[in-house]
Amino acid sequence: MGRLVKNEFQSDKVLDLRGWSCPWCIVKAKSWLRRMGPGEILEVISTDPEVQKNFPQVLETGRDEVIRVEQHKKYYRLLIRRG
Repeated sequence: MGRLVKNEFQSDKVLDLRGWSCPWCIVKAKSWLRRMGPGEILEVISTDPEVQKNFPQVLETGRDEVIRVEQHKKYYRLLIRRG
């Protein structure tokens, strides 16, 4: 993965999961990803710190890919490309 420039990716859909915890975050995100087309980007916003390690691990076995993880003061923002 190369160096990412801020705003390099634009999300097609935003899934706000603040207050949810894993594994429910992953279940909900995978449900949304199934309804998206190849190459589309899902933005996931979560307050659960586990998402930054769980999402890449769960998605590595499929075609979907976490392309960015950002840690903000009160939440995490992940960008996931549909495979």
